[in-house]
Amino acid sequence: MITVVKARSQLPSGTVLSTADLVLDRVAAADVPEGALTDPDALIGKTLAAPVAENQMLTLLTAVAARTSVSPGHVIAPLRLADAALGGLLKPGDVVDVIAANNDAQQAVVVAAGARVVTIPDLPDDRAGPGPDGVLVLIDVDAQTASAVAQAAASATLSVIWR
Repeated sequence: MITVVKARSQLPSGTVLSTADLVLDRVAAADVPEGALTDPDALIGKTLAAPVAENQMLTLLTAVAARTSVSPGHVIAPLRLADAALGGLLKPGDVVDVIAANNDAQQAVVVAAGARVVTIPDLPDDRAGPGPDGVLVLIDVDAQTASAVAQAAASATLSVIWR
């Protein structure tokens, strides 16, 4: 038997982990995946990279380091993707180019190159989740690029491609 860290309840991606979110549980060593954590302190203050189920064993791959600030000149900008299924494929840390396709234009244009996905919020009231208007994604970009993304969102359909 080995003691591992598990999620006390179902947690959405983007949750900043606290001791209240975690529980220690003894399980058969043969049932423990590689990298499972035995010390909850390794996760306190980290942000979930993806949703986790109640009683799921946690690893360092489950979470990303807490991000308390952005680089100088950078901001966290909202990006509403038209295709909610595309948003489901993204994960924090992905680097993407944001593409704007306007029905009046001859071709799509890149409005943000090398944007880093910070999180895909999973709010209980569905404001950030999939819906008729797509899915909300938060990206780390410089302030000028954030303005270009916001302007493109007002008149074009936004999508991403991975780098």
